[in-house]
Amino acid sequence: MGKKHCRRSRDKLMKHFLKIFLIAMLVLSFVSTVTLTVFSDDSDVYNQIATIKGKVQLLNQPEFGKVPAGGQYLVFQREGCKRCLVATNADENGNYKILVGRGKYKVIVYNPSSVKYDMLAPDQPKFVTANSVIQDTQFDIDLVIPDDKK
Repeated sequence: MGKKHCRRSRDKLMKHFLKIFLIAMLVLSFVSTVTLTVFSDDSDVYNQIATIKGKVQLLNQPEFGKVPAGGQYLVFQREGCKRCLVATNADENGNYKILVGRGKYKVIVYNPSSVKYDMLAPDQPKFVTANSVIQDTQFDIDLVIPDDKK
């Protein structure tokens, strides 16, 4: 009876130890997965942000000619992604500044009234590439009102 009792106690102790060991392994596995997810996936996100800034001007305002396009609404669409949009308004002096993920962006500027038309000047580049996280990308935007819309 002594050997059976000893063996049962040892078996119980072994099962108890095994349960604690498995729980500890599960906890350790969970903690390491969470740690890897938090630190390895997003660790370089701050090094992917670039600044695009510039001045927006209307080249042919009917009364005054070339003027800052204060308040103009600007949309930047990431190349290859229809729903990846960043927008801003130019300040009263026509200046704007946006923070975007590094990459190439299409500039979209439409007249906000009921007759919608593209306001980008014919020789205005329609794309800007923001690569540097150290130096701002300067991108000035020239707009025009088409002759038939004045």
